[in-house]
Amino acid sequence: MDPVLWHPWLVGAVLVTAITLMARGRAPDMTLLCGLVVVMVAGVIDAPTAIRGFGNEGLLTVAALFIVAAGIQNTGTITLIAEFLLRPGVGIRTTLANLCIPMTCVSAFLNNTPIVAVMTPATIDFAAKQGYSRSKLLMPMCFAVTLGGTITIIGTSTNLVVAGLVDSAKNATTPGLHSIGFFEITPIGIPLAVVGVLYLIFAAPKLLPQRIPVIEPLSDPRQYTARLAVAAGGPLDGRTIAEAKLRRLTGLFLVEIERSGDSISAPGPDHKLRGKDTLIFAGAVEQIVTLRSTPGLDPDAEAPSTSDSRGRMMIEAVVSNSFPGLGSSIREFGFRARYDAAVIAVARNGERVAGRIGDIILQAGDTLLVEANESFLARNRTSRDFFLISGLPTPDFRPQRALIASAILIAMICAATYSGSMLVPALVAAVAMVALGCLRADDARTSIHLSILLVIGAGLGLSKAVDSSGLGASIGHFIVGLGGGSIIASLAAVYFVTALLKQFIPNAAAAAITFPLALATAMQAHANPMPFVFAVLFASSAAFATPIGYQTNLMIYGPGGYRFSDFVRYGLPLNIIAFVTTITMLVWQYGLWTTT
Repeated sequence: MDPVLWHPWLVGAVLVTAITLMARGRAPDMTLLCGLVVVMVAGVIDAPTAIRGFGNEGLLTVAALFIVAAGIQNTGTITLIAEFLLRPGVGIRTTLANLCIPMTCVSAFLNNTPIVAVMTPATIDFAAKQGYSRSKLLMPMCFAVTLGGTITIIGTSTNLVVAGLVDSAKNATTPGLHSIGFFEITPIGIPLAVVGVLYLIFAAPKLLPQRIPVIEPLSDPRQYTARLAVAAGGPLDGRTIAEAKLRRLTGLFLVEIERSGDSISAPGPDHKLRGKDTLIFAGAVEQIVTLRSTPGLDPDAEAPSTSDSRGRMMIEAVVSNSFPGLGSSIREFGFRARYDAAVIAVARNGERVAGRIGDIILQAGDTLLVEANESFLARNRTSRDFFLISGLPTPDFRPQRALIASAILIAMICAATYSGSMLVPALVAAVAMVALGCLRADDARTSIHLSILLVIGAGLGLSKAVDSSGLGASIGHFIVGLGGGSIIASLAAVYFVTALLKQFIPNAAAAAITFPLALATAMQAHANPMPFVFAVLFASSAAFATPIGYQTNLMIYGPGGYRFSDFVRYGLPLNIIAFVTTITMLVWQYGLWTTT
């Protein structure tokens, strides 16, 4: 069979499989990499074309901007902004305005993730002090940050991915395609942000319920911990943890053993107990009460019963979509041994997950209550496995360094605006952050989201496969035909498909998959390709209707006590508003009403 004939079918099958796997929680980076390998081995694209995406200007710019954002965050600048912005208002709507409007402006120039990471615990604390339910504030804050990311080309990494796709696609066969300027999307982004924020402010009090988080780690740690001593010469003295039947307790974990002034964290099942050992258990209150009656275990009256008395603490962490143990149980994944910490409670979809902790299969967006020592924070504060919500120390505000970091950011924006390119200004700014002491080299290295870069690089390669196989042209022809040849209808269809994919797969992947379809649709309609490019760009950010649509949605999902239905109720109308506003502005800006 002529390979040209079956190449579109193969690429289509790869894309459908990848989308399905990502929607089911499989790691996007590995999924897209595997798909890229398949199309390369099949001969749809050659090896140089397949790997060209990993040297794309957009990808390198994203990597540099991760470092810039980390420098801003490390100096305490974002924290200071949060403290300044979180001011009480007269009523819930005034408070929402004081929160959402500034967040929209700030996120136009900073990556969304660090803003939400800092603002989430700050908003929770603010809500408690003002007597508001956190669920009334967290989702509007998160969505305002997302809307702000559509104002400039650096507002979100997705914008830069699309800009990189444009730069790689420019050639003689795509007339009208040009590099995206720094403020080129601003005339569309500002109206979208204004309309969107107004909706957030006025709809939140009615559409968002008062949710009470099912996990409250800082209220009273004693309700989750107990200290019991092994009686010398008792029935447990000299026996292993497994023999003492202390390994797989319902709702409980043995998280630490204290012996002669030393601490043994996360002891294994074969570890032998000794008389006078102090065993620290964490878990449900009712199970701790039952445990106290176990022969050979006595209450340790000499030490306080709070876990944080010896450096151990309760930490709230949200499972990210790049967590390596997705789809595995806590026990199978070896969470306790891997992180030197014990999961003592899991919340999902606004409810506490019942059953044995070790048997719970982890999903993206799960909120974990983790009992660990302070070193856990140092090891995982920049981890891609979780989003730490509580327990994080507030970055020290360093006025001089913060001033330098802010000056670097402003200089980068000015240089990018003047030059028309982001790569060089971003790289210079990243180097300056480290060289001028705003960020340590090790922190700069860990701030780069490798998984996101892999998604971008692999997505760019698959985008080339969609184009070269002819699949893009076929789908483009279908879309134009479905819209009766109307450019506006075709534009709306491209936006709709991208926005639909974005609700279930990463934004960068959605943009990379639909970009060649958008170009092909524009060519089939004999239209200017730029409005179609911008339709993909804005639709890729329109992730409001599901908690898995964007990583910032996951970050506030559990801490806000939200259910999936809350995102649909509050976010779906915002998706519709974004669709109508974006298409209207594109039609007006490019005069598409005069075309057919």
